[in-house]
Amino acid sequence: MQALILAGGEGSRMRSVTAHVPKALLYLPGGTLLEHQLALLAKLPVSHTFVVIDHLAPQMELALAGLESVSFVRQRPPFTLLGALASAEGRVTEQCIVLHGDNYFSHGLEYLLDDAQTTAQGVRPNATFLVESQVAESDRAVRLASSGCYVLSPGIFATIKSLRGDALWILTAALLGSGATVREVPLRGWRKNINHLEDLLWASKRMLEDWKGAFHPPDGEKGYNRLRGCLTTASPVWISKESELVDAHIGPYVVLGPHSRVKDCVLREVIVFPGAELIGRWLECGVVVPTRSDCALLTP
Repeated sequence: MQALILAGGEGSRMRSVTAHVPKALLYLPGGTLLEHQLALLAKLPVSHTFVVIDHLAPQMELALAGLESVSFVRQRPPFTLLGALASAEGRVTEQCIVLHGDNYFSHGLEYLLDDAQTTAQGVRPNATFLVESQVAESDRAVRLASSGCYVLSPGIFATIKSLRGDALWILTAALLGSGATVREVPLRGWRKNINHLEDLLWASKRMLEDWKGAFHPPDGEKGYNRLRGCLTTASPVWISKESELVDAHIGPYVVLGPHSRVKDCVLREVIVFPGAELIGRWLECGVVVPTRSDCALLTP
């Protein structure tokens, strides 16, 4: 089993953030989206993970540097979802689980792989798609494309480059039309496709409200409700042990990433990205993103 993370998109719908940080490096309690997805894959029998990159590629290369059994693939034109999948042709040689790099999943994905192995007739499906139960779409191709996680056989990657368009349903329609064996598996837990700043704040808030019921990297536990350097704190919060917090009033729903610095601030429902600094500010509902020259304070 191999894995593929599609992380090359520009994130145009939240450009105020993604102008500085790739979507896959958006921060949630316990780690970036990329770190959450790699932690999910670490629980699966995956021999190697490929990450398709393009936008802000140097930042992505740095994030991937030194990771065992993980390598990046530069996206080839066209710069679309199907183009990203086609970029992995020749690299994927085994059954492959694909994750869209802008998705957070609250549960492990072992159950998806179990269902992707064999059908009731003892035949391995050509493709298995995770489907959200609330999607009532009658068009099966659209329903199969409702979630950013699926398992494909290696031969499918060679056919994707012949498809025209961007949407995933174009691939699912082609598979159904070809008579391929396609299976759908209901999503367990919840997922969030992070397209807007509101989506990131919503996912962070929900994770903090139900920490035990949400997936996070192993080291994520160390930061949950970790309180120090605060004048007052309203739980829940997530504070990296590598952050600096001095004389601040924080919470609820505040997240401080590694190497961030917060001093003399009042923060409510705020995510401070790794490496960002905030001094003497009052901020409610927003994110703080490091830039080349300073930090950007962004609100929905």
